[in-house]
Amino acid sequence: MNDASYTAALTGTACYRPPQPGLLRIAGEGRLDFIQRQTTNDVRLLAAGRALLTVLTSPTARILDVWRLLLSPDGDAIDAITLPGRGPVTAQYLARRIFFMDRVTVSDLSAQSAQLWISGPTAPHTLRQVGFETLPAPGEAVSLRLASGPVRLLGQDGALGQGYLALSEQENLDALMHQLTEQGAATLDPDTAELLRVEAGVPGPARELTDAYTPLEVNLDSAIHGAKGCYTGQEVIARQINYDKIARRLAGLRLDAPVSAGATVLVGGRSAGEVTSAAISPRYGPIALAVLRRPHFAPGTPVRVTDSAGEASGTVTALPFALAT
Repeated sequence: MNDASYTAALTGTACYRPPQPGLLRIAGEGRLDFIQRQTTNDVRLLAAGRALLTVLTSPTARILDVWRLLLSPDGDAIDAITLPGRGPVTAQYLARRIFFMDRVTVSDLSAQSAQLWISGPTAPHTLRQVGFETLPAPGEAVSLRLASGPVRLLGQDGALGQGYLALSEQENLDALMHQLTEQGAATLDPDTAELLRVEAGVPGPARELTDAYTPLEVNLDSAIHGAKGCYTGQEVIARQINYDKIARRLAGLRLDAPVSAGATVLVGGRSAGEVTSAAISPRYGPIALAVLRRPHFAPGTPVRVTDSAGEASGTVTALPFALAT
């Protein structure tokens, strides 16, 4: 972890280039209907200036990918920002889901695009200093042409953290990154970015946003529209909601010793779930995210965590961890 960039993320402006950014473009007359029957949110809510969080789910409602949707620059297609590393895999999956009457195409633009996360309490000021006159609120998107080139800026949805996501071609974001660092923004390394994610209680790729869980089990409630109608996995999610069948939930753990992902969480001597992410926080000490079975995800539940390195004791807390201090 880089102490200076960690402090900047809490008190100033910090930037992070996610690895293997994914971007798909879904075009054709049938694009709305096609996305509507694959994912959890109501795509009819998508409009100019809006970004929509939605989840691509399997027939058993397990997470295949998490998208932020926005209109393409010309408005004739829908762009899907995928989880890191998922662009090519998801493009192949969708290609197999296209029927001969669908009038839809899926293009993988991951290799031609780049992403830059910008966060921190002074991020709005820093962005205005480099030319962003209009900043989007969470769930909104704006398009601007800066000296570095055209950039789309998204206000991050609360389910995926706080701040902004810049989307453009590689060379444009290289120039934007240079401008931001000249204004004092710090660059986050992957370990520091991961620590901040765990502190914020945000589910992460390859950790919580996997086919081991449904969207509701990892707190992606805001990505689900309860009345949109049929989509792949809808019956399972509807039962979880309508019959109070969410048997597991992502929760935080405050601990007295470090643990590792994969460690078993015990309540009353019995297994209650598993640690999915863990970190040692300068602010909160040893912490972890864990998917716990009901009713053990209630804040205040005492736990014991065991793995090959030993044992730790602690308490279930609300997320983000700042709410529990």
